[in-house]
Amino acid sequence: MNDENYYNLIDEAWIPVLMKDGKNQTVSLGKIFKDTDGVIADLALNPYERMAVFRLLLCIAQAALGPDRLKDEDAWKAAKSDVGPVSTDYLRKWHHRFFLYGPHAFLQPDDVVAVRDDAMTACDKLVFHFSSGNKSTLFDHGATDAGRMLPDELLALSLVSFQNFSAGGLSGTCNWSGAETERSVKGAPCREQSMLFTILVGGTLMESIWMNLLSTKTIANGLSAELGRPVWELETLSRSSSAELANTVLGHLVPLSRAIKLSKGSSACVLGGGVVYPQLPAWRDQMASVKLKEDETPTYISSDPSRLPWRDLASVLQIRGTGGRKSALALHHLESLPDDKSFTIWTGGLYAEKAKEIATVEWSATLPVSMLDESALQRYETAIDWAERQRSALRFAARTYSD
Repeated sequence: MNDENYYNLIDEAWIPVLMKDGKNQTVSLGKIFKDTDGVIADLALNPYERMAVFRLLLCIAQAALGPDRLKDEDAWKAAKSDVGPVSTDYLRKWHHRFFLYGPHAFLQPDDVVAVRDDAMTACDKLVFHFSSGNKSTLFDHGATDAGRMLPDELLALSLVSFQNFSAGGLSGTCNWSGAETERSVKGAPCREQSMLFTILVGGTLMESIWMNLLSTKTIANGLSAELGRPVWELETLSRSSSAELANTVLGHLVPLSRAIKLSKGSSACVLGGGVVYPQLPAWRDQMASVKLKEDETPTYISSDPSRLPWRDLASVLQIRGTGGRKSALALHHLESLPDDKSFTIWTGGLYAEKAKEIATVEWSATLPVSMLDESALQRYETAIDWAERQRSALRFAARTYSD
């Protein structure tokens, strides 16, 4: 270990979780994958943090098992008991790439440097619910020009979340691989169209991770993309090598949308634009649902708080892709379950307008497998349409009476 390396995400506790006994704890990546007894029930995070961390957990497990252990549905079923042990071995191998500070720091290119000494960004900017710069939030009044000294566990969580959900627009610049980054940046992959994410929920966190892994066959049919490898496996996180992973499954699960460099004991960081990731229709996120707009172009189901997820449930559960609607790819695992069984889904996301975060949304439900039948989904959608018409009529009547 280099003397400068400090705070390893595999060993240090930084992920809030809910235990089976109903208590909350903060655990490390290593503890999650060593939980063979199933005492960790779920993540205890807000929707965008939950998705960012869950995508990291999925990426680790998918990379650890590789395409051979997950080649088809039968292989996926057989891999259930292997997820923890194989992922633990994988983390042991790549332990040196999960430090928060120092050489080869996690999700931070080594060759990122500030354009000049005064071109640093307060680390507050990495935390969406903190006020920083010209961004104010309702319940935070602790912003300072120099920024705050944030604890390591919050920085680790915020780094992962920021790489997934950071806004587009004008940004500070830095030097990465010998060239200055662009002033105008694209939004991070998970922020596209404020997409609504859907995951299958198991009885434990480890079971949830397994349930949302994709087989090689599903990836080929649903994404037409290579599995690739995570960014931390690259020898150097140069601009060119990082960009090569943008069109791969694992490269997209844990993105490098911003060039960031943290320094231990500093309230500021180096921050600039990172890799630009493809969007719809060139790429669809494996954990989001797609439907067609009136002009037949694909769009993500949004996490708009004015239209809660249950209203789009027929599209969220559309595993057969009827009418151009496509569910999150992990839901295809439900096709092998008998009709008398049930399953639990969690949906959620971050709703934003341009560079402004508006709201977080989440909703979960336990449903019968029979709900996936085409006729059942059609009846549900018909009922939702009827309810929408009644709502409009009631609103019109209330306004007429008020006038």
